[in-house]
Amino acid sequence: MTVDDDKQKIKTQSTSQAPRDFYYVMGVSPNASTDDIHEAYSQLTNRLGPHSAAADDDPELQARTWKDIELAYQTLSDTAKRREYDKNSAVFRQTSDVRALWNKVTSGVQNVVQSTQQAQTQEIKNVQGKIQAQSLEMELEITLKEAVKGCHRQLVINDPKACEECINLKPVNRMQCPNCRGVGYFTVDRKVEIDLPRGLFDGMEIRRTNQGKWDMRAGTYGDLILKIKLRPHPVLGVIDKDITINVPVTLYEAMLGAEIEIPTATGKVVMKIQPLTQPGRVYRLKGLGLAGADQLVTVDVLIPSQLNGEEVKLYQKLKELSKEKNPREALFAAAQTSV
Repeated sequence: MTVDDDKQKIKTQSTSQAPRDFYYVMGVSPNASTDDIHEAYSQLTNRLGPHSAAADDDPELQARTWKDIELAYQTLSDTAKRREYDKNSAVFRQTSDVRALWNKVTSGVQNVVQSTQQAQTQEIKNVQGKIQAQSLEMELEITLKEAVKGCHRQLVINDPKACEECINLKPVNRMQCPNCRGVGYFTVDRKVEIDLPRGLFDGMEIRRTNQGKWDMRAGTYGDLILKIKLRPHPVLGVIDKDITINVPVTLYEAMLGAEIEIPTATGKVVMKIQPLTQPGRVYRLKGLGLAGADQLVTVDVLIPSQLNGEEVKLYQKLKELSKEKNPREALFAAAQTSV
């Protein structure tokens, strides 16, 4: 009998105006023992319980079905309630032996418990074939150097594993399981080795097929999605995929030009400063950014904080030799046009 058959059986009982046949709901004979009722409830829990695959197919129908099962189990598992129920329900209860009916449906299989387990296994395989394993997303922080050159990481993933200690126990006894405490599974650590390519950047997603967490419903591993996050650098910044840096230079280097060392993500390079470099000028170092982008070097010209007597005389001499116009003349000219 399939999960859909079970749900349809319960649905028929739930929507009918007549009182419920709890023996029919549980799938047991009216002469069933208390152990038979516990066993049937355990099977129905696996097939139609809140954590079963049936809950994903039709949550509303599953909720109604499970409500009827719980009510039937609470009534039939209690001796006093069952006696009262038998007394008042003989008129409308099914007279056929449901277990015999199950044997007929399963082509004459004599061992109902075994056939049910086989059906459950097949149903799980069928459901697993239709369910796509859930992907696992992880944020991975890396340095700028690792982003440019690539890197290796060892990740630890917590996989759920079915608890074999209590898998065959009745639901009421599973809560005593020392391994899973009634949940039905526990987690085990699995190490995954990941080689990240060069050319990474902030916000980039890398997918590794079938390297994510084990999905018990799908019966396979999901994908692993790594979201790259760049660790802040003490002197280098990032704009999109370009690496940025502000580099101080002396007044003399800016005026006369110079070759200076520039920090990069992987070390340092020598960059040539052109003569008469203005403050704020941006030099572009090709290919030194992220994923083939550039490194942008902004020049910050430092003015001396103090001068000695000889330096003052030299600057006075430079002032006398300078033929540049007053740089503020354009300001006053613009101001006059607005009057």
